[in-house]
Amino acid sequence: MMYDMLYESCIWHSRVALFDPEGRLVSVHYDDVLRPFLDDAVVLGRVRSISKGLDAAFVDIGHSLDGFLPLKTVPKEVGKVVEGQEIMVRITRAPIGEKGAKLDARVLTRRPEGAVHVPSIITPAPAAISRSLRDAGDKPVRVWIVDNRFRQEVAHYVREENIFELSKYPDMELLEKIDEQLDQAGGPEFVLPGGGALHIEMTKALTSIDVDSSRTPDGSSKNFRYDLNKRAAHEVFRLCTLLELGGSILVDFLNLSSERERLDFQAYLDEVFTYDMIEHEVMPISRSGLVEIVRQRVGENLMTRLKWPMYVAGDILLKLWRAPSYRGKIRIDANPDVAKILRERLTHDQALAYLGVEVDVRERNELNTENWDKLYTRLDEIKENQ
Repeated sequence: MMYDMLYESCIWHSRVALFDPEGRLVSVHYDDVLRPFLDDAVVLGRVRSISKGLDAAFVDIGHSLDGFLPLKTVPKEVGKVVEGQEIMVRITRAPIGEKGAKLDARVLTRRPEGAVHVPSIITPAPAAISRSLRDAGDKPVRVWIVDNRFRQEVAHYVREENIFELSKYPDMELLEKIDEQLDQAGGPEFVLPGGGALHIEMTKALTSIDVDSSRTPDGSSKNFRYDLNKRAAHEVFRLCTLLELGGSILVDFLNLSSERERLDFQAYLDEVFTYDMIEHEVMPISRSGLVEIVRQRVGENLMTRLKWPMYVAGDILLKLWRAPSYRGKIRIDANPDVAKILRERLTHDQALAYLGVEVDVRERNELNTENWDKLYTRLDEIKENQ
C-alpha cells in the first residue's frame, strides 16, 4: 500500500507530513532556523563539570542548557574525562523544557583538523524529509511538492519518478488534509474511525488517554467493547507516534467482562505496538481496563510545539508560499510573539522578492498561543487580495 508524503518549505521553515494509505497523518517533522533539530547530531563539546554522584559529565554543546553525558558511554581510548576537556558526542535526545540534551560519546566521527570553534556541530542532524522517510521504513512512498520550486530539494532524497507536483493532480487533497489534521492534533479530543473518541490530557507526570464510547452508534452489539478497544488501540499507537508522546502514558480502555477477553486484547495491543520504533513497554491490562505504556521521550510533543509562536509563524508562511501569485497588499493579524517572527522574516524587500506583494503584519494582544488556530487571522483577507 502506497504512503504519501507532503513536502512544504520556505527559506525559514520546512514541514514534511507522512500519510498512511487511508489518508491519516502518521508523522510530521519540522526544520526551522530558530530551533534546529538536534537528535543524532554530532557535536564537538567541552566538559563543563563532572558529577561523581551521577557518574556523568555536563557538556557545553552550544545550547542554553548543558548536555548530560553518562560516563559509561565514554570509550576507553578517550581516557579519563576532566573539566575543560574537548569531547565528541552524539545527541541522543534533544533538550526538553528545563532538561538538557542527553548525550553519548560513542561516536565514529573524528575531530576535524585545524582550528575548530568549541562547541560546534560537526555532523548536522538529519533533515525533516530524511526523518519522514525513516518513519515510512520499507513502505513505498510518493512525495508530493506544492510546485516545481521544491523538486531539486526533494531529489536529493528520493528518485525523480517518485516526486509528484500537486498542481497537476487537482483531486489530491493533501493540503486540505494537513490543515485539517494539524488543527485536530492540538487535541484534546480525537475522533475514532467508526465511532467513539479519545480524550488526551497531559501533565508533567504522565499523559492520560480516555477511550470514550458515547459517540459510537452500535453500542448494543455483543462485541461492542472489545471491537471499540481494538480500534482505539490502533489510534493510540498512531497518536503516540504522531504526537511523539513519551514517558508514562495511561490509557483507560473500556472494561472487558472476562479474563479471556483481557488476555486476547493484551496480545492484540502488544502486536500493534511491535511496529513502534521508539523504545517502549506495554504493561498488562488491569481488570478495569487500564494500561500503562512507558515510552522513551524523544523531545517536546507535537501538541505542545503546535502552540509555539515559531511553529504558528511557520504555518502561516507555508500557507502564503502555496499560492502562485498575489495582487494587492496582504494583511495578517497575529499574536505579538508571532507577529515579531513574521516581521523579521517578511521584511518589505523579502515579501516583494518571495511573494510579489507587501505584507502588513499587525499585532493583536487578544490572540494568544493557547488559541493557536486563531493566529492565522486574516487568511480570508489573503484570499480576497489574490
